[in-house]
Amino acid sequence: MINKKKTGKWIAIAAAAMVVAWAGVRLVPPAHTDADTQLTAAKTVSFAISVHTIGTLDAERSYIVSSTIKGDNGKIAHIIDEGTLVKKGDVLIKFDSAHFEAEILRLEGELRSREASFEARKQILAWEKSQAEGAIKAAEFDLKDAMQEYSRYVSYIRDMEDLGKKGLHYPNEIFQAKKKAEQLFAKQQRYETSFEQINKESVFKIAAAMAEMAKAKNEIETTKIALENTREELGKAVIHAPFPGIVVHYETQRDNQKRKPRAGDTVWQGQPLLYLPDISSVIVKTLVREVDLHKVTKGQKASIQVDAYPKLVLAGEVASIGVLASGGGADKGEKYFQVVVAVHGDNPGLRPGMTSRVVLHTDAAQNVLAVPVQAVFSEGANTYCYVGRGPKVEKIRVEIGRQNEDYAEIVAGLKNGDRVSLIRTDGDETKQ
Repeated sequence: MINKKKTGKWIAIAAAAMVVAWAGVRLVPPAHTDADTQLTAAKTVSFAISVHTIGTLDAERSYIVSSTIKGDNGKIAHIIDEGTLVKKGDVLIKFDSAHFEAEILRLEGELRSREASFEARKQILAWEKSQAEGAIKAAEFDLKDAMQEYSRYVSYIRDMEDLGKKGLHYPNEIFQAKKKAEQLFAKQQRYETSFEQINKESVFKIAAAMAEMAKAKNEIETTKIALENTREELGKAVIHAPFPGIVVHYETQRDNQKRKPRAGDTVWQGQPLLYLPDISSVIVKTLVREVDLHKVTKGQKASIQVDAYPKLVLAGEVASIGVLASGGGADKGEKYFQVVVAVHGDNPGLRPGMTSRVVLHTDAAQNVLAVPVQAVFSEGANTYCYVGRGPKVEKIRVEIGRQNEDYAEIVAGLKNGDRVSLIRTDGDETKQ
């Protein structure tokens, strides 16, 4: 019974105390403390200004290895293992060369045969010329002899007729002479016809022999070209590395499936077989937001970290800046520009496709008044800080200069030592 009375008494006292405490809270106005408003001081600091982005490693130069053998005459006899580090001049692929070697032997034999045929036709031409020259000379001699003999009888007849005019008549001799002259004239005409025929036949035979010789010469040239082309194709049967790099087998559609090339495959001219990136010189391809692009210039220094080697920090510089914007990132409405960063030094462990985190060192602020970026708030085109003034917090308009992820430079509106709030609060006063 005593316990119940004491318990009730204590409950009443506690209730009265709570009422008094509540009344006290209602009567005393709230005070803004550093703990309540999370205040920090504006101070002079130096900070780096940089652009952070994520990109992908790639080789500065690369080469697609493909067959240059015409048609589908390339059959892989040997292909280098994927992942092999190669030097300039190392053998990458060997194609089956038996077909080309056999064709070269055949063409070499054909060339010798055609060269012999050409020499034979050359001799035939010389013989035809010699024969024609002899026949023409003989026909010409016969023709001249017939013409001279006919001319003699014509002169004899003329002389006999002149004697007749002087009273000396020899009709029988003149008759016989004219008869003989007619025979000689017919003989002369036969020799003229024969001479023309021999000339024509000689020209035809010589022309035919020359045509055969020209044909043989063309056949030689055609065979030489075919032999040269086949030797060239044989030279394409071995592909060498044009520069140092790492071998990547090129996956394409083969035999109704997507796979990489292997020995025994027949390939077409120009069909990709290997991808050879030169890992002695690598770059990072990354995207920079449109709003940050004005900070980036060609030649700017950069630091690169690769996810595969988190303790490794690489040096580099901006090699190029894209001209056209593209969509990208989580916010599809934001525009980005491609930036290529050249990585300095020899880093054999790097591989194309590795994720890289890039810091572009765009500027540096030295000994400037600054506040944490969390202490700067925007309303429309204006920026503000909430500054602690004793128990009050004032909303002060400020002018912001350079900034990074941590600090914002204060150009106007604050002085060194001003305490600013890291959270938005109800300021008691606004100063313009």
